[in-house]
Amino acid sequence: MRGNVTLRELQQRLRGVGHEISASGIQKIEAGVRRVDVDDLVALAVVLGVNPNALLFPKSLDEPVAVTGADPADLVRVWEWADGITPIDGDVGSDGYVRGLRPDFIPAGNSKIGPVTFEDLNLRVDELSAIIKTLVDQNAAKEQSGDGND
Repeated sequence: MRGNVTLRELQQRLRGVGHEISASGIQKIEAGVRRVDVDDLVALAVVLGVNPNALLFPKSLDEPVAVTGADPADLVRVWEWADGITPIDGDVGSDGYVRGLRPDFIPAGNSKIGPVTFEDLNLRVDELSAIIKTLVDQNAAKEQSGDGND
């Protein structure tokens, strides 16, 4: 993944984003000798300009991919699972799986998540505020009609 970026350059890039891994540490990661924690994974993905999944899973493979805690699966299934499209066990009818993965403003079943802007979030907040106001007004009207003061 690092292409022609030297170990020292990669070390400097990591330092630039506030994450220290020595050149020898990077070399050990590449050799499979040093474990990578989540912070390492994310920092490496950021400085290399890739999705963390690109560092976790192969791009091409003819044999099933081993995923800790799951049965080996074909590469397409593993990438779909990692991208939050389908569960690793193949139960594609599990709406709860997709609902549990993403924030409410990203629709379930959306395999391509576009960038979310503050404008998008503000529109969603405005929509939710309007719904809450309607519910509060309806509740107040019910209470008013139920106490004989209408």
